[in-house]
Formats: sequence, structure tokens, C-alpha cells
Amino acid sequence: MASQATHKHLFYMEMAKLLEAGFGIREAAKVLLDTKLPPVQANLLGDLKRGLEAGHTIAEAFAQDRKAVSELERSILSAGERSGKLAPAFQHLADYFGMLASVRREMMLAMAYPLIVLHLGIFIGVVPTAMMKGDKSFVEILVQFGITLVAFYAIVGIAIFLLAGVFRAAASNPALDQLLNRIPFLGKARLNMAMARFCKVYHSCLLAGIPMTETVAVSSSASHSAVLRQAGKTLEQDAKTGNALGPRFIAQSAFPKTFARSYMTGEEAGTLDKDLARWASLYQTEAEASAKLLAAVVPKVLYFFILGFVAWKIISFFNGYYGGMLEMLDQ
Repeated sequence: MASQATHKHLFYMEMAKLLEAGFGIREAAKVLLDTKLPPVQANLLGDLKRGLEAGHTIAEAFAQDRKAVSELERSILSAGERSGKLAPAFQHLADYFGMLASVRREMMLAMAYPLIVLHLGIFIGVVPTAMMKGDKSFVEILVQFGITLVAFYAIVGIAIFLLAGVFRAAASNPALDQLLNRIPFLGKARLNMAMARFCKVYHSCLLAGIPMTETVAVSSSASHSAVLRQAGKTLEQDAKTGNALGPRFIAQSAFPKTFARSYMTGEEAGTLDKDLARWASLYQTEAEASAKLLAAVVPKVLYFFILGFVAWKIISFFNGYYGGMLEMLDQ
């Protein structure tokens, strides 16, 4: 089954293609609806049609279902609409979700073999041991194996749920955000992702001519990083005074120094739009590379522990088996 990121990548890519070909947003939506989209995207286009008929903007119409459309998507679409450059806005989103889909696909492929080995370890730990004891029928042993698997899946599900809660909380908790960013491999991937979102929205806002106070606020909010959001509030206050933001970017530890220096020189040279486009592309590439590295490292670490678990189960089984034989011989 294709992931949500894959569906969004294809959806935004098709929208960008149709808009670039000269279709209006209504005509593009009609063409896509005829292609039998997944339900979530079909509902989005239904919201778009009803919203436009009610006099809403394109971004407002898309944003009616806030569970299906993230803050990043709403911000980029709003900026693209205000600048009259909707096709590049859809392409920005297509590139971003294409990157996410690629990383998740690689993670799933990398996890396949460790999970097979883990299931083998659970099987070895339950079935041969029970058969050796001889106090259960084969059906009872299979039931026990099934219950063990269900318990394992429940534990994994709870762990994933808790981790997802931690990552969601990091979007509004600077201390937790900083803590996660210090974790090897994970921290770099998270920071690159946050900066990619920040730069994409900032660039879209610059093209739309949106006031700097709003640009900073929207971009830092769309980053999904509490540290960047906190820094954004300081930048927003400076933007209200009309001062140049370059020195403030330099002073903020939340932003990488190379990016901050580039922002300051770009502000002085009047090339911020080009610089932000370059940084958005660079951070997306870096985010994909660091996320794929994380996707390669995590399964290997898990594989190490899983092999240890399987080895322990095998040793336990043979200890019990030969221990029982020795007891019978002694008797």
C-alpha cells in the first residue's frame, strides 16, 4: 500500500503539471478527479470546489481539512496563490513529499530482514521449547505462538504511539526539541528537515511579497521545530521595527551559521529570493541524505540486538534440551 507521502507527492506533482500547462485551478481539479484519486485527495478537491464556490481563496478551500493538510502545505499554497505562482508552489510540495516517500520506502526495505529474523527468534523461543516440554498439543503451541506475536505487536504499537507523541511535543517544546536534535543521526535529520520546511515557506513568501513580519512568523511555524519557532518570535519583533534581519539571524543559535551568514549577505546584496531557493534545495537534499543514513543505521542497530535475542533463545533451547537429556542419563 502506498504511503500518504507517496499519494501527496503524486497529487501535487500532477497539479503542478496541469497548472504549468495553462489549466486553471478548477479545470486542473476536474481533470484530476476523473483519474480516480485516493479518497483523501479526492475529498481535498471536493473541499476546493465547494470552497471556491463559497468565495474562499484557494488556500482557505484546501485548508478546510486540517488533518489532511499540514501547516507547511497551507503556508506554501497561500504564498503561491498570493504571488500568482501556484504551479511552483505545488512543485515545492511535490518535491518535499517525494523526498519523504523515498526515505520511508528505504526505511521499510531496510527493516524487512531484521523483522524476519526477529519473528524467527520469537518462533524459536516459543515453539521448540514448548514441544520439548511435551505438556501441550501442537494446536495449543500454535495458539501460544500467536498470543506471543499479538503481545509483541501491541508493545511495538504502543512504542510507536509514544514516539510519535514525543515528536509532536517537540514542535512546541524547545527543550525537548533540542534534546532530540542532540541524538546522533536523528538530530541531523530533524534539523535538516526543519530548515528545509523553513526555507521553502520563506522563499514562497518572498516571491509573494508578503510582509517580513508575516514571512518570519509563517516560516518558523511551518518548520515544526520549537527551537526555530522560538527564534522566529524574536525575528518577528525585529521585523516589526523595520530593521534588517541578517544580524539577528547571525545572533540566533537556532540557525546554522553558514545559513545565517548567507542570509545576511543576501539581504545586503538583494539576492534573498535566489539564496532562499538555493538553501531550500540544499536542505531538502541534506534532509534526504541524513534521513536515508538514519534509515540505514537504525535497522543495523536493531539487527544487532535481534541477533543477540535470537542467539540467547537458541542457547536457552539447547541448554534446556541437553540439560534434560543429561538428567535422564543420570537417572
